[in-house]
Amino acid sequence: MNDSNARFPYDEFIDGLEEAIYWHNAWYSRGMRQLILQTTSSEDLIARDAHLHCKLAAFFGYLPTPPGQEELKAQVEDLHQQMHALMREALLESADGQTLSAETLDELEEAQTTFFITLHGLFRKVMENKCAAQR
Repeated sequence: MNDSNARFPYDEFIDGLEEAIYWHNAWYSRGMRQLILQTTSSEDLIARDAHLHCKLAAFFGYLPTPPGQEELKAQVEDLHQQMHALMREALLESADGQTLSAETLDELEEAQTTFFITLHGLFRKVMENKCAAQR
């Protein structure tokens, strides 16, 4: 076990990640609700840089990357940005009068699933590293 693993703020990272996941789920639910009900989209959902205003992105900018998890964290961040871009595109199409297509819904659902599988992988690795650091 190297020294950076022993000093990493695992509890703070895990607590922050859990909260960020909650807020990301709330964002996704809000976006889907606006798509389904065809209501006016909030600016934070359709801004070009919406992913940067999300609490998940803020969380990743706040704490250092867990030791050895740089690649997995980068994958999560890429998928996160893709999710925001897909939601933005769907909401803009809806605002333009287009109905939500099965293809668009499939893309959003696939992105959501891939994102959360990868995010769960990061969470699991961080938990394993925390346990190993406590030995």
